[in-house]
Amino acid sequence: MNKDKQRLDIFTGEQRSGFLGRSDLQARSYVYSYYPESQDEHAVSLTMPVMKDQYAFQQGVHPVFQMNLPEGELREMLRNTFQKTVQNFDDLSLLSIVGHSQIGRVRIAEAGGEPVTMPQQSIKELKTYSGTEDLFVDLMQRFGRYSGISGVQPKVLVRDSEAVAANTAELEQVTYRDSTHIVKAWNPERFPQLAANEYFCMLAAERAGLEVPKVELVAQGKLLIVQRFDLDKTGGYLGFEDFCVLNGLATDDKYVGSYQDIAERIRQFVSPHRVHDALEQFFLSLALTVGVRNGDAHLKNFGVLYAHPESEVYFAPAFDIVSTTPYIPNDSLALMFGGSKFFPQRKGLVTFGRRFCGLTERRIGQLLDWVLHGMESTLTELIKYRKRHKDFREIGERMEAVWREGIDDLRGHDG
Repeated sequence: MNKDKQRLDIFTGEQRSGFLGRSDLQARSYVYSYYPESQDEHAVSLTMPVMKDQYAFQQGVHPVFQMNLPEGELREMLRNTFQKTVQNFDDLSLLSIVGHSQIGRVRIAEAGGEPVTMPQQSIKELKTYSGTEDLFVDLMQRFGRYSGISGVQPKVLVRDSEAVAANTAELEQVTYRDSTHIVKAWNPERFPQLAANEYFCMLAAERAGLEVPKVELVAQGKLLIVQRFDLDKTGGYLGFEDFCVLNGLATDDKYVGSYQDIAERIRQFVSPHRVHDALEQFFLSLALTVGVRNGDAHLKNFGVLYAHPESEVYFAPAFDIVSTTPYIPNDSLALMFGGSKFFPQRKGLVTFGRRFCGLTERRIGQLLDWVLHGMESTLTELIKYRKRHKDFREIGERMEAVWREGIDDLRGHDG
């Protein structure tokens, strides 16, 4: 079976839990089956508990397997590299290449095989890089085939040679067999200075009280290094699922639905005693989306984490936050908000927080104040950076303008 690559083995952590293959009955349909010995905690998704029957999906591979399929430039590079040697280059073929290493705890290998261990790269070297060669092109060629990560922005997964678990200074060094960081670059023609853009948005998010992964802007603003937030403290990985998966939707449907839907799914999937905190974090994230004018806060940019499906489930840290309107002046929200995709003002956010997040008006006011503080304190640093880096000047000026507009909306200045 593994010779024709019609079937892949799926691992959850170290456990071989089931297999994924093409349907014999219908084109572009795929089936997933658990192995008889799989236990409840070996489920590949909160939406796919262990059972004897096959799971079939007709819009490509199942949402949990689509979740990390590369998009944009990374997908194109992989297609160009492998399509001559891989027959029927579809999503299953792509998973056979990048599934060995991807976000979350699911790993993929050819039938009967084991996920490969990816090579190492010193993150410290990336941080101190000062050459003129295209560093990211080299990273893409070396790590592209190990990068099961979605998103149109050019990015790869990298395994740090000095990798230790996040926030575990009191523990001995922990070695990860898989990636530890995401390295992002940007297309100078489409989205110039996107790494710096995201860096300042993430800094504002952290100062607004959002839980965020560690991010660093390096290589003269050419790269953004993001520490994975799904690392556990033992050298393993937490389960991660985005809201496309939780909604049972294909990746292509990431702009379908509303922010109200996300609030409902939080109540459905997050552990009951964690729901209130999750809804507060979601509201903060939505308010920041409005403030920085992020038109790409779609279903795949929110998610949940867990050790295994039978354990606690909690809202994932905020990630992939950017100001999109400096590039797309008339951009709008990615999902529906109150019947439209216009960026709402303070009154609309207050109504949303009360109706769908269960927050009091007083608490909503506090959370909005946090977002305002986060944006205003970060704006000062953004302006300083813009003055020191002429390549960032144009985008920085546009960011300042849209942030000030967003701040006015969060304050409730109706004009």
